[in-house]
Amino acid sequence: AGDVARPPAPAGTASAGAAPAASTLPEENRIYFAFGATAVDAAGRQKALAHAARLKADPKLVVTVVGHTDHLGSSSYNLAIAEQRAAAVAALLLANGASRLQVRRYGIGNEKADDSCRSSECRRQMRRVDLIYEE
Repeated sequence: AGDVARPPAPAGTASAGAAPAASTLPEENRIYFAFGATAVDAAGRQKALAHAARLKADPKLVVTVVGHTDHLGSSSYNLAIAEQRAAAVAALLLANGASRLQVRRYGIGNEKADDSCRSSECRRQMRRVDLIYEE
């Protein structure tokens, strides 16, 4: 019963500095954003609160919050929005029990965005924050 809100640890972990392949990161470790949005929506908030509870329960856990965006817009705009998304998720984690020592964050912007992504669904998948746990 208590496991429902708890994100799975093994599949979402990574060594320090190494991000797991996109396909290996569990959906619970991804928070999506609407086009141009930096505020966490209700579904994202639910996920963030589950991660905050997990971090609060295990002070040795460290998560890296990585902001992404689609390839639309300038590089500087996309980097800024990716950083704002990561900051919004990190702020939720910190406000709900995680310590500053447990949360790292950065924005990738569109430096790793796929130009071949043409559908709105594909771009929606790109506009996200990944929560990646260290081993």
